[in-house]
Amino acid sequence: MDHRKILYLHIGMPKTGTSSLQVFLMQNEEALAQYGVAYPMMPGRYPMISPSRNAHFLIGKLTDEQGREDPAQTENMIKKSFELLDQTFKKADKVILSDEAIWNVYKPDKPDCLRLIRTFCEERNIEIKLIVYLRRQDYYLESYWKQQICKRGVTWTWKKMVKKTPKYIVLNYYEHLKELAEEIGRKNMIVQSYHEENFDLCVEFLHLLGIRHTEIFQPLETKANLSLNNNYAEIKRILNRILSEDPEQWGREQKWLGKIVVDCSREEKRQYESSMFSTEDRQKYMENFREINHRIAQEYLGCEDLFEENEEKNRTLPKWTPDNSFQYEDTVLFFGKALLDMKRELELQRAEVKQLEAGKRGVVRKVVDKCRTIVR
Repeated sequence: MDHRKILYLHIGMPKTGTSSLQVFLMQNEEALAQYGVAYPMMPGRYPMISPSRNAHFLIGKLTDEQGREDPAQTENMIKKSFELLDQTFKKADKVILSDEAIWNVYKPDKPDCLRLIRTFCEERNIEIKLIVYLRRQDYYLESYWKQQICKRGVTWTWKKMVKKTPKYIVLNYYEHLKELAEEIGRKNMIVQSYHEENFDLCVEFLHLLGIRHTEIFQPLETKANLSLNNNYAEIKRILNRILSEDPEQWGREQKWLGKIVVDCSREEKRQYESSMFSTEDRQKYMENFREINHRIAQEYLGCEDLFEENEEKNRTLPKWTPDNSFQYEDTVLFFGKALLDMKRELELQRAEVKQLEAGKRGVVRKVVDKCRTIVR
C-alpha cells in the first residue's frame, strides 16, 4: 500500500455534481477508511453552507451576534480546523477536502485560501493534489442561472445572464487554471472534464484516488442539487419579484418556493425538454471558448477535445419559449401543489390545536374532580 501522505483538495468547479460528491464522501466514512482515506468534518458552521463542504474554512467568514464579520472568530476557527486536519493525518494516509466555492473565490491578489493549505502541507511534508472538474461553459451557465433563481431569489432574465454575466463567474478556464497552477504547482493539479450524461462523478472521483473496487460504497439515493425544469425556473424567477423585503421573511418565502419548484421538477413525469440556447446561439457562444478549451485538453489531458461532442441530445433541444405547450400545465401544477401543501400544513396545525385543547380540557376536568373530592 502507498503510505505517502496526500491531501486532495477538490475545488469544483461549481455545477459539476460537487454537492452530491460531498454527501457521498461524508456518508461513506467507513468504506473510505478501508483504503486509508478520510473525509473529515470540520468544526466550523457557516450560514447557508452545508457541513459536508469541509474545505469551507479556507474561505468562510464567521459573524458576531449582530451579523457583522468577526475576524477573530474566523481566525480561531481556521486554527481549530487545521488542528483537526493535523490529527486526521495521524490516522489516514490520504485526506480529502472539498468546497466548490474556492474555484471562483481564488484570485492571485488574494491567494490566502490556497496558500494556507499549501503551507500546511509543505511544513509536514504532505503532498498536495488540486482536483478540478470542468463543465462546458454553455451547460454551466444554464445550470448556474437556474440555481441562482431557485436558491438565491434572483430575477435576471436569461438574456441578461448571457449579455451581462457577473464578473465573478469564471468562464476562461485556461487562464484560471494557469493562475491556480502558479500557486499550487502544475504537477500537483488533476484536471478532469465533467460530462452531462452517462457519468458517475462519485465513481470517477474514487478512481482518481486509486480506488477501483467500489462495491463497498453506498451510492446516493438522489442527487443533492436537482436541476430545475426550465418552465419551473421561469415560474420561480417571476415569483422572486414579490418576495418580502424583510430579510427573515424573505428567507422563509425563498426556501418554501424553492422547495416547491424542486419537488415539481423531481415529481413531474412529463416535462418540456428544452434549452435556453438555440442551436445557433449555442454554437456561436461556444466559439468564444473553442481555442482555450482545446489548449486545456492538450496541456492537461493529453487529448484534442476537452468535452465529448457526442452529447447531441442537449445540443439539439429546442430553445425554450414561454408559450411552449407545457407551460400552462406546469403553472397549474405548481400552484396546485402550493395550495395543497398549505392545506395539508393547516390541517396538521388544526389537529395539533385540537390535541392541545383536548389535553387542557382533560387537565381542567381532573382539577375539578380533585376539588370536588376535597370538598366532599
